[in-house]
Amino acid sequence: MTERRSRFVRRTPQDPLTRRDEALAFVAADDTWRPPAWFSNVAVVLVEPTDPVNIGGVVRVMANTGFLGLRLVRPVGFDPWHVGGIAHYTQHIVESASMSQSLPAAVADRQFVLALTGKHQRVERNAMAFRDAIAAAATAAMAGQAVALVFGREDWGLSNEMLDACHAVTTIPTNPAYPSLNLAQAALLVLYQLFERAGGEEQAYRRPRKTASMATSELLEDLFADLERALDAIQFFGSRSRASTLRSLRVALFRARLDAREASLLRAMFIEVRKFLRRKGVIDAVGPVGRQRTPISATFKVSDPDSE
Repeated sequence: MTERRSRFVRRTPQDPLTRRDEALAFVAADDTWRPPAWFSNVAVVLVEPTDPVNIGGVVRVMANTGFLGLRLVRPVGFDPWHVGGIAHYTQHIVESASMSQSLPAAVADRQFVLALTGKHQRVERNAMAFRDAIAAAATAAMAGQAVALVFGREDWGLSNEMLDACHAVTTIPTNPAYPSLNLAQAALLVLYQLFERAGGEEQAYRRPRKTASMATSELLEDLFADLERALDAIQFFGSRSRASTLRSLRVALFRARLDAREASLLRAMFIEVRKFLRRKGVIDAVGPVGRQRTPISATFKVSDPDSE
C-alpha cells in the first residue's frame, strides 16, 4: 500500500474477515454464515486488466462472496490505494494479491484451471456448459484441489496462448445480441454461484427492531367500527351497499394478517379522517371510537344542492 490514506480505511482497527455490520438485513452474529474452508482453494486470476476500476470491482465482488485469493497478471495502472476507494475495507484482499508476468506462472500451482471466455474457439478445447463448469470447480475445491478462475482483459479477453494454460473453458450465457460482460459482472456471476453452493443464500433475515404481536379480534373489531365511521363521514355509502363493502374490506384486512401496531395505525388514520372533517366543518362532531356504535347521521351538515 502507498502512504496515502484512503478515506475508506476504517479509523478504528477491525478485522475485515469477522466484522459484522449491524445495519445489514441479514443476521450479523458469530454463528452466522462464514466462508467455508474450501474457498481458500479458489484463486481469482485477472489477466492484464486495463482499468483499476475493474480490479476494484472484482475485489469488491470477492469480498461480497467471501473469497480472498487474488492473482494479477501484468495489470495496467494498478494502484492499491485507488482500489481501496472502489472496494471499501478490502485491504486484506488487495495487500495479499500476488503479481505474475505470465498466466502459466500465475497458475503453476493450480490443479484445475477454468477460463472464462466469450469468444468462439476455432481450436477444440475442453469446453463446458457454465453450470457444469461451476460444479466442476466447486467439486475440485471441496476435494482440496487448488482451483483458478481465469478472467481475460477487458478489450480482447484471453489469447490462444493464454487459453493453452487452462484446463477447461466456459462461457456465461448472455443475450446473443449483446454478449459482452463487464469484468466485475462476470466475476460476480461466477463467484456468486460458488457462494450459493456454500449456503450463502440461506442466511436468515434479521428480525425487525420493532415487533408487535398479531392483532386480536377485539382490536380488529374496533378497527372495522372506526373504518365504517370514516366512510360514513365522507358519505362513501351513498351509492354502494354498506354490508357488501364492509364485508369485502373485512376479508381483505383479515387476509393482510395485521399485527397490533398496524391495526392501531389504521385505526388512528380513520379516526383522524373524522377529526379533519370536524375541523373543516364538514361534520359537527368526531363521534365515538371503537365498537360502541351509535347513530352519527345527525352529526353531518347537509348542504342545500340548490345553494351551490
